[in-house]
Amino acid sequence: MAPREPRPRGWSLTRRLTVALSVGAFLVAVLLGFLGADRDHARANVLRAGEELALATSLAERGAPLLDKGDVLRLSVLATVVRDQAAGRALLLDRTGRVVIDTALVLGDKQLGLLSASGPFQRSAQKSDVGDVRETLVPIRFGGEVTGEVRLQVPVVPLLAAFDVTWFGLSWLACQTLVACAALLGHHWSSRVRKATDALMRLAAGEVAGAGAAGDEQELHDLDKVMRELERGMQDGLQRVGEGYAAMALALVDGLERRRLVQPGHGERTARLAGLMADRLQLLPADRADLLLACRLVDLGKAFVRPSILQKQGQLTEVEAGSLRHHPVRAAEQLDCVPGLRRVGKILRHQLERHDGKGSPDGLRGDRIPLGARVLAVAGAFDLLTTCASEPLDWQAALQQLQRARGEAFDPWLVDLLAEEVAKSPPPPPDREVMIVPAGGMPWRAPVVADAAEDDETDGDGELEVMFDDPAAEDHA
Repeated sequence: MAPREPRPRGWSLTRRLTVALSVGAFLVAVLLGFLGADRDHARANVLRAGEELALATSLAERGAPLLDKGDVLRLSVLATVVRDQAAGRALLLDRTGRVVIDTALVLGDKQLGLLSASGPFQRSAQKSDVGDVRETLVPIRFGGEVTGEVRLQVPVVPLLAAFDVTWFGLSWLACQTLVACAALLGHHWSSRVRKATDALMRLAAGEVAGAGAAGDEQELHDLDKVMRELERGMQDGLQRVGEGYAAMALALVDGLERRRLVQPGHGERTARLAGLMADRLQLLPADRADLLLACRLVDLGKAFVRPSILQKQGQLTEVEAGSLRHHPVRAAEQLDCVPGLRRVGKILRHQLERHDGKGSPDGLRGDRIPLGARVLAVAGAFDLLTTCASEPLDWQAALQQLQRARGEAFDPWLVDLLAEEVAKSPPPPPDREVMIVPAGGMPWRAPVVADAAEDDETDGDGELEVMFDDPAAEDHA
């Protein structure tokens, strides 16, 4: 199974952290805005209460001699001035607690009693007509004796602003500054962590992770050093495993060729043709190496097919034909266990796909077929037509055969590209005509009905050379 493509990632960790911190900073700034409004209101009330106490004390000091003399007129003038300054109500009581002066002209001569003989104080009261009232009580002393009392009643100013915009703005600015600093630090750290993570992912996929960050940076420096050592060891081990596995696969294909189960030299000739096309396509060195190795291993999957099927010259049964068509998948499965050979296995897996989507195993169409598999299909088909058929074609006839299948079995552009390269350097005729492909059919051809298959059958008794691996068997023959 081909490796799954990585899913696109959403927001980065730095962006998510920045958004979360920004939202948190906004909420904190709003809360501080409300708290700032309450704090300012409480401070204003404290200042106002202090001013009211100072006014009441001043009235008690100035009115003490006037109250002792009974000068009500001047006491009324002082009380009126204090009332106007405090925007409230002033009351003066004599030593018996009787109201002498009431600026509101409501309580005149009413007996209230003295409450502040021990010292001045303030209290809150609730009046139905004016709401909450703060009352300041200050004793009037003359000659060291309490001779009366001043009561200053001022309505409590309600909270005018429930939200302090200035305090909110300052808090928001300070919080955003902290968020920006955190975002910069988070981006620096997350970039280093993301680089290390990507390197690990590429190592797990068998790819080159790239050089680590150099320099004297201290952040994640140890992780960079470990990653470089890990990459060096992993790449060395993967390279050795891949080279050894590829060598065993090539030896297995060579054994098939020596036993005449597959056409000798088919992979090498296909690789030569694919190399010419790779030069024209300007493939990267790694892609070119994968393509050439896939061409040399084109018959690897046939090692897992019964030899009787590979040697059979008559019509294959449906089961036998299905087993033979499945050989690219088996080859890909064998190479998929080595990370460095997975791309080679992908090319082999799709070598029997057709440009019109009627191929196997996945029925891919057009450009969905990997480029390496399309090149392999064209180069391999040309070599089969010129070397493996019962009556091998010359290169001009083989190209005409491919031209008739362009757009259906093969990529038209690659067919034309191969024709140009072959015309520059025509291949020599084969030394010997040998029929290797079972039932006389070419693997790139689409399945046909039985009648058509019978037309393709040829009797190769006079053209096949029987070869034995056992010398004794050869002498017996």
